[in-house]
Amino acid sequence: MKYLKLSILLFSAFSCLLSSCTQTKISDQGESPYVETVTDLGQEYIDSFIFFGESTTYHMKSRGVLSGGTSTKQVWGTKSGTLNLDTAITTTRIIYPETNEEIKLSEALRKKAPKKIMLSFGLNGAVQKINKGEDYFKTCYRSLIELIRESSPNTEIFIQSAFPIASNMDMSNYSIDAKTLNKYIDRINTWSREVAEENKIQYLDTASVLKNSDGFLYDEYQVGDGYHLTALAYEKILAYIRTNGQGEV
Repeated sequence: MKYLKLSILLFSAFSCLLSSCTQTKISDQGESPYVETVTDLGQEYIDSFIFFGESTTYHMKSRGVLSGGTSTKQVWGTKSGTLNLDTAITTTRIIYPETNEEIKLSEALRKKAPKKIMLSFGLNGAVQKINKGEDYFKTCYRSLIELIRESSPNTEIFIQSAFPIASNMDMSNYSIDAKTLNKYIDRINTWSREVAEENKIQYLDTASVLKNSDGFLYDEYQVGDGYHLTALAYEKILAYIRTNGQGEV
């Protein structure tokens, strides 16, 4: 029986490399084994996204985890490589990957008209966001969503969670400890989920696959500074998107 299960899983994994598929998970726990099916939307699904957010999103490019590797055109970012979700978000200028020119986000959206765009904000300025409050954060997110819809009406918008920090992050410039900062990030993620729901946008809790039992980022998923992510972490995130995403490829 054990070898039969292994054969099923190996065949399923091989098939998923070729296209989107349904994976089979077999559980022996409890008195009644059960089969759970998980739909993997495949690499083509990931390829249909533009990723836009903070440095933890921008570093997907340098980690080479998307099609095209470190030359991928799927990551949009500013000249500095990071962003903050604030009232200036709608006037953001990005480096447009197709031409390497710096243009307004709205212009890039009109030029590219991406099939899907994944947004991720909340870690940068988390303490300030908590201090400014829920209404401020949600208003900024709504403004960004409105800009995308006006500039590229057919683009499907997704929101994913901001990611947790590890216990070793340097908190010397903060008035709180790392555990409290993670609680702030969790609260901000709740606000993001609510923005997604009110705008009929899918929210993806990608942070859930990066947290240990104490709510910290796993040590093996950070590069040493406590918050920037490794290639392995991004692979976990992309796998979550592939198996939890919605919409057409």
